[in-house]
Amino acid sequence: MTVFSEQVGLQNVYTPLPLNIHIIFSIFATIVLLIQFVRKNRVCYLLAAMAIDATLITHFTFENKNVILVLEIIELALVAGCIIDIAIAYVKKRKKLRDEKKQKSLLESQQKEREKKEVISDADVLDKAFDSELNDFDNSEK
Repeated sequence: MTVFSEQVGLQNVYTPLPLNIHIIFSIFATIVLLIQFVRKNRVCYLLAAMAIDATLITHFTFENKNVILVLEIIELALVAGCIIDIAIAYVKKRKKLRDEKKQKSLLESQQKEREKKEVISDADVLDKAFDSELNDFDNSEK
């Protein structure tokens, strides 16, 4: 651990990773999040990628407290945007599921009504099926 910290030099207190590792992590995370953004078309992935990439600023200006304060505010805004996007997607999904459930129950009730009518019409057909034969039989006896 001491060898690792000696190689780094003056350590950034905001990001415990050395610059090289931080850049590699940021590139990897950005690629993964951009792929997810393209696949799912959700803004939260783009905001998360921007938040991760913004942390690279701390390696160059970690002594300037004003820049760090602005960066913290930007990071909070990006995280809040992610949370809002996730909440909106959750509400939309719940509404879609509720609408699908209503549609399914409506279709089931319509199907039951049709089946009920078919049962009644089948009973009528069976009742009337032999009426003409009986009438013919009655007429032939006379």
